[in-house]
Parts: sequence; C-alpha cells; structure tokens
Amino acid sequence: MDATSPAQTRAMAAESAVVRRYVHRYGPLAWVHAATPGAPGARTWHYWWHAHLLHVLRDAEEHRPDPRRARLLRALHRGITVRTLGRWTTPFHDDVAWMTLALQRYDVHDRRIDRLTRRLHDAIDPAVGALPWAIDSSLYNAPANGPAAIALAWSAHRGAAVDLDAWVAVTLDDPATGLVRDGVEHGVVRSELWTYNQGVAIGSALALAEGAPDADARDAHEARAAAIVRAVARWCAADDGLFPAAGGGDGGLFAGILARYLAEAAVWFRAHAADDDHLEVAATAAGLVRRNADALSEGRADGLFPADPRRPARATGDDLDLSVQLGAWITLEAAVDLERAVTS
Repeated sequence: MDATSPAQTRAMAAESAVVRRYVHRYGPLAWVHAATPGAPGARTWHYWWHAHLLHVLRDAEEHRPDPRRARLLRALHRGITVRTLGRWTTPFHDDVAWMTLALQRYDVHDRRIDRLTRRLHDAIDPAVGALPWAIDSSLYNAPANGPAAIALAWSAHRGAAVDLDAWVAVTLDDPATGLVRDGVEHGVVRSELWTYNQGVAIGSALALAEGAPDADARDAHEARAAAIVRAVARWCAADDGLFPAAGGGDGGLFAGILARYLAEAAVWFRAHAADDDHLEVAATAAGLVRRNADALSEGRADGLFPADPRRPARATGDDLDLSVQLGAWITLEAAVDLERAVTS
C-alpha cells in the first residue's frame, strides 16, 4: 500500500506528534508522560496508556515499516520493564489485559504473554464466572472482561474466553439498546455506556469467531459482533455518526479503542461476506471509523487533536493529555486498516 495515501499521511502525522511531544528517552530506555510538558500531572506514568502506545506503534510498524520505530519499541519495552520492576503487571486486571493484547500484537512467543494470560485466567472468580476489575475488587466490569476475553482467546485458555464473553452478554448487554453496560457490583448493574466497552465486546466476539470449532459457533459469535456494530450505529446516529466523547484522562482512549475493533469488524465481515447482511455490517463499521477519523483530522490544531471530535482542538485542558492524542492516533491507524483492506 502507498505509504503516502491520505489515510497513511494522517496517521504518520499523528504518530510524529505523539512521539515528539510525549515520549522521553533515557539512554536505552524510553517511556511516555501523561500530558504535554508543563500541564498538571504531566510526568505521571500510566501502565495501560503504555500498553496502547505499544499496540498502536505495532500497528504503525505494520502499516509503515521503519527501523527507527523498531528501536523505539525496544526502548519502550525496556522502560516498562524498569518501571514495573520486571513484572509487567499491576493490580488492575483490565490494565493487565490491555498489556497482554499489546504484546500479542507482535505475534511472537513471549514468556511474558504466557505469564500474563495465566494471571488473567487464574484471577477469574469461579463464583461469578468473571474477572474482578482489580485484586480484591467487588466490581466485575466490561473493561476487564472484554479485553481479557480477547487475550485469552489467543492463548491456551480459549475456553475461559468463551465463558467471559458469554458472561458479558448475559450480564451486561442492555436489552433496550443492545449496547454493553459498564459492570456489576454487589449485584447491581452499573448502567453507564462507554465506547470502549462496545469495542472490546466486538473484539472478543470476532476473536472467538476466528478458529471457532464449528460453523454454528462461528455464526453465533459473528451475530453478536454484528449486533453490537448495529447498536453502536444507532447510538451515534443522532450525532451524525460521531462517538460520544469521554474527556481527557483515561477517557481519552475510549473512542480510539472502539474505532480499532470497528475496523476489525469491517475487515472481518468484508472478508467473510456470506450474504448482504455481512456487507451491510462491514459498511456500517467502516463508515463509523471513517466519519470519526475525518472529524478528528478536521479538528486538529497546533499539532493537537480534540478530545471531542465536535470541536476544534485547543492547547488547554483535556486536549493536552497523551490519552486523547493516542486515542486519535489509534482511530487514524484504524482508518489505514480499512484503506489497506480495500486495496488488497
């Protein structure tokens, strides 16, 4: 694919801005700070933001191979090793799942992946049938169980992934909207709707459809992914297809995660176009990604993307957060995936 295509050009600009503004090198080590230098909390180190930085850098390396990026990835790996004292873990199971997915993105055998997937598997509460959000937490939520299901689907614990995906569907799917609610705590469902929860539900369904033991199982997983894509489209229809914004901080990553898995859905349903319904789902998912990528690009100003695609970027507040810029970059790399799928 042409590295100077419109989608590639936008993604390259986002990558360059993130690396220049947020990545700090310390000899052979590197890590990122949470916000633009000088902003409040700029020097905070976030484990799960690093997971998404690794993941999107690997996306970029697949889209635009460059030895300089490969060196940066190695430096970031060393930085994470130092900052986590070699453990590569945190008490938060959602964060561990994100890091596992980032490492799995390399498509290589790594003892860290085995250790992290085993940790996720062993943390499942048999009395609930799901992962708690963190060690000793009473919250069982989509942000932990969705990415964990994807990670476990690509591990020796695929059966657990099937169970986690089913738990989310039974416990958290909202029958009124078809969207995935946030979680359940002490038997009470937390009804908040976040973009990334929809994304990981699509991702886990597709991960399970890939390599399903039979056609019926594959069809069931495909049907779940398709239903959530359509639910997201209905959710966003009143706002011309734009994803709900979640501000800065952790929320800055939410929409980008949805874009990543919508792009996966678009590619999957186009490649497995058994009927017109599959093509309709592919077109719907692709349209959502492109609409949001376009809006983010149109709102860019002074090298920053907006936390909310409905307005231009500004050099204050949430737009200074790494998470916001990283989320936009993830969305733009997702648009590259769509462009590659059309031209391949």
